[in-house]
Amino acid sequence: MDTSAALKLVVEEKESTAAATYLSTAAARGDKLVASMLLYTELHCAAHRRGLPGGLVNSVLGGLNLVDLARSDLMYAAALPGGLRSVDAIHLASAIRLQSDVLVAYDAELLTAAVEAGLNVLSPGSNSPYAGGQD
Repeated sequence: MDTSAALKLVVEEKESTAAATYLSTAAARGDKLVASMLLYTELHCAAHRRGLPGGLVNSVLGGLNLVDLARSDLMYAAALPGGLRSVDAIHLASAIRLQSDVLVAYDAELLTAAVEAGLNVLSPGSNSPYAGGQD
């Protein structure tokens, strides 16, 4: 999962309910919800900008398996084609390294790059072509 998805769990947005339902269902069936430690920084910074309580962010993060970034993630992210923003490229590179089954995100450029890299993607509740996932 990237920050665009995790943020839906701390800020009420159109897709928040669908994202929460999907992630809760996935966790209940034993799926491992994973993000890189980059999410920790991004989510806390976003919460600070919006004046949200750190406890809410920590609650969301507590439901995830946060994995350390590897040097190879940073190097691979730098080599990815498509002009992604740095943080999106790093999220994608770590998802590729972790051999993620599905990347849950709402950022259009990241979703497109993930599909091009061979990943399945999902944006629960969105109007995106990936709202229902891609197999």
